[in-house]
Amino acid sequence: MDEKQKKLKRMAVWLIAVFAAVFAIVITIFWQITGGVGLSSIGLAFKYGWPILAVAAALCLVVYFAYLFLVNRKK
Repeated sequence: MDEKQKKLKRMAVWLIAVFAAVFAIVITIFWQITGGVGLSSIGLAFKYGWPILAVAAALCLVVYFAYLFLVNRKK
């Protein structure tokens, strides 16, 4: 495997891990704010937390493609 591909896979794994952590933290915080009992609270947590999750996902994609550009630009 090429060194560039190894770097890209490592970055992808890190970004997925960061997004998973953000997802867990956001859903947990909003779940506790909305009462923290039952599935309806989880639904409300998703309802109120989706903009933050969308921004986090977009930032992860931007960082990945910026890193892809930088890795491919290097000689």
